[in-house]
Amino acid sequence: MRGILSIWPILRLKAFPEPDEPPPGWNICTPGLSTPDIQPGWFGVYLPPSNGNTFLGMTARDNNTWEDVGSQLLTPLSMDSCYYFKIDLAYQDDVAGYNMQPIVLKIFGEPSGCLKNHLLWESPPVANEEWLTYEFFVHPDEFDIAYIVMEVGYVGLSPYWGYCLMDNIRITTAPDIDLGNDTTLAMCEIDSLLLNAGSGFTQYVWQDGSADSIFSVTTSGTYWVEVTNAEGCTATDTIEVIVEEYAEMVTDMIDSLFVCEGQEVNIWVSVTNGVPPYTYTWSGLPDTTSTANLIADSTGFYTVLITDKCGLITSDSMKIIVFPPPEINLGNDTLICLDGSYTLHAGSGYSTYLWQDGSQDSTFTLYEPGIYWVEVSSALGCVERDSIQIQLFPAIQLNIGNDTILCQGETITLNGGGDFTSYYWQDGSTDSTLAVSASGLYWLEVTDVNGCSETDSVQITFNPWPVISLGQDKAICQGEELILDPGPGYLSYLWQNGDTTQYFTVNQSGNYHVTVSNGCGNDTDTIHVDVNPVPDLYLGNDTTLCGSSSYLLYPDGQYSSYLWQDNSTTPFYTITATGSYWLTVSNGYECEATDEIYVILSNPLVDLGPDTFVCENDSLILDAGNGYTQYYWNNLVTEQTFTVHTPGTYFVTVFDEYNCESYDEVFIEQSYPPYPDLGPDQGYCAGKTLVLFAPDGNYSIYWNHQPGGQHFTVNQPGEYILTLVNECDSISDAITIEEYPLPEVNLGEDAIIMQGETLELDAGEGYDAYTWQDGSGGQYFLITEQNMDTENPYYYVEVKQGMCLNSDTVKVELFEVWVPIVITPNGDGWNDVFEPDMNSWNGIQKHSMEVFSRWGEKVWESDDFPSGWDGKQNGRYVSEGTYYWILEVYYGPQMIRQTLKGSLTILGT
Repeated sequence: MRGILSIWPILRLKAFPEPDEPPPGWNICTPGLSTPDIQPGWFGVYLPPSNGNTFLGMTARDNNTWEDVGSQLLTPLSMDSCYYFKIDLAYQDDVAGYNMQPIVLKIFGEPSGCLKNHLLWESPPVANEEWLTYEFFVHPDEFDIAYIVMEVGYVGLSPYWGYCLMDNIRITTAPDIDLGNDTTLAMCEIDSLLLNAGSGFTQYVWQDGSADSIFSVTTSGTYWVEVTNAEGCTATDTIEVIVEEYAEMVTDMIDSLFVCEGQEVNIWVSVTNGVPPYTYTWSGLPDTTSTANLIADSTGFYTVLITDKCGLITSDSMKIIVFPPPEINLGNDTLICLDGSYTLHAGSGYSTYLWQDGSQDSTFTLYEPGIYWVEVSSALGCVERDSIQIQLFPAIQLNIGNDTILCQGETITLNGGGDFTSYYWQDGSTDSTLAVSASGLYWLEVTDVNGCSETDSVQITFNPWPVISLGQDKAICQGEELILDPGPGYLSYLWQNGDTTQYFTVNQSGNYHVTVSNGCGNDTDTIHVDVNPVPDLYLGNDTTLCGSSSYLLYPDGQYSSYLWQDNSTTPFYTITATGSYWLTVSNGYECEATDEIYVILSNPLVDLGPDTFVCENDSLILDAGNGYTQYYWNNLVTEQTFTVHTPGTYFVTVFDEYNCESYDEVFIEQSYPPYPDLGPDQGYCAGKTLVLFAPDGNYSIYWNHQPGGQHFTVNQPGEYILTLVNECDSISDAITIEEYPLPEVNLGEDAIIMQGETLELDAGEGYDAYTWQDGSGGQYFLITEQNMDTENPYYYVEVKQGMCLNSDTVKVELFEVWVPIVITPNGDGWNDVFEPDMNSWNGIQKHSMEVFSRWGEKVWESDDFPSGWDGKQNGRYVSEGTYYWILEVYYGPQMIRQTLKGSLTILGT
């Protein structure tokens, strides 16, 4: 089954947001230049992710550096397969205070590593500020894509600041085919399973060669289909179907159920085996599903018949045992007083109690009329409910009067009426009336013949005679208003002009008075109001000043105070920016006036940037900037931008919306792309190195896509790429470096030659040149006793094959054993023993020595010649005369056998 590929942990819950870091699973492909950010939350980027918790932001900078990341796919994109690639991209214009411009995203697909040789797709300039899904088609035809590299870049060749946001990469196979999950099922004899490969494909091929979009399955097996879409891409899916033999239905149903009378009961049965779907028939019930609902009213059995898809039937049943509900009685409906209380008793012996307010005691105390109920449950869980209505005796009609306002010195009598059995006032008195002469809250409680009580209260207020004040005489400024207010709460107001409202508005000089009444008497007050003139302030007309960076505002007249819009208080103000400016002044009467002026300071400064270059066969766009109404390039072109193809001096004159003018010019030089040339393929000898050279020039140098210097040392075979980058282009050259094996030369093991012998050293055939230690050439070197150097017995040869040299050295020594020719074994300690000179005995591994008389008799033999012979035979010295000896030795690591012979003269025995 195919679908979205499991590729890598791409930009989803990838990590916590972090600056200057790639997401987990991604690597920076160009170290030192790339510092991508895991967003959101850094540098002012707060766009919510399009998927997951985080996303990636990458920058292109104005110093000709940009960012990239790469990741190995968990599932490579197979060669000759087809895929849809989707990615969400967005743009933000302000990042860390930089004015970012739209940039493009390049996506490369490589067989390995952080290479950028195979561009899969380049986006248009990403200028959408909300997430937008971009999609492209991928059809690998040279290799399996195992590595994805993403790199941002500029629109055009000139570097600038840009920022791109990316999230939610999805790679899906194309076409997408899904036959479903492997399945195991039972079927009736006439049934089949239909496998649907879907519509929209141009070709279908099933495992049996059929070509329909639907395939009918009746037996167990592995089924597959290959589909082909209009682009010629294919996809295959496989499903394993197991058709089981029919098994008898098995039911599962509880045997019995205890319920309460009247309870709604849900009973059910489950079925396994057979072939679904099943149909259900319940005895005495209308239900036709695996569950049935009934109201339990009596104990009895309930049976269900189950029929499967194949028409076979089975059954099951259960017994429902019904318990009666508990008995509960709250009593008859009753009457209570409005202010009384009443306790309801539900009885004891129940498991739970539940009253209408949620309380759970066996009793309930109520304080007002209404319908009350309780629900009780028995030990078996059966529930019953009872209710009661509580009503009131007729309400007591008590009224001791309304709240009253009187004047000080007056009295009032409160009367509770004459139809009650008792009276009780707030002061403890018990008469039906109460005389009141002071302000306060008065109340009365009465009781009627039913024993019910009622309370009423009244607020009595005794007002004083009115006394008012309009305050001290006042002065206001022309255009202002003064609100006169004698205070609230009076029954009437009368002003000097007949107005009867509480407030009176004054805007002219004069005397003003008011008379008020509160029902207990009148009072009058008078106030004088003066209206003073305001300053005559004028800052001038709104104005526009071209080429000016400041403007001085200086109002006419002298004032006691000045307050500008920025809270400065000087008599003048220097304007340095376009905007609205206002001034508030006051005169000797402390009256204020305000005026405002709008001043435009327009000093346009067009900037074409520093002198720059245009690459050969390329163009450069000069931008005078937006916001101007007119543009004149070299007195001809009238657009914001001007395209340069050749070097020279270019200038522009611009006019802004205020018709203010600015001028700038720039000189454009000619620049050329780099030209790397590593020459033909080369090689080096094993164990050696090779140095590659980049040409001189103002370039950025990259060896195998990594920053480097002019020299690069090679010690491994392979392809090496030199990339030179300048402002015009990035151009590469490749060279293949081989490692040549060293020639194998072997002169053999160290050796020893005997006196008179020769030894020929063989350096081997087939080499281009031979050089021996003595400077001679040739394949062979002959060692004789005459040309041997006993002080330095080492011989070497250097051979050359192609450009590679190798050598070998061997040690060859002359074998000499010094044996005395005369001994005098007379016991004087001088020359008494026949023994070798041990300085010549080196290298001998084993030996045997035999000494014979001149008649051939063996007089001594030994395998320990260094211990010597004292000239005795059987304990007695031999006779003087000449004797002959034979020494057999084995020397060197190779145990070379040699036989030496000589004569010995014995004297003085």
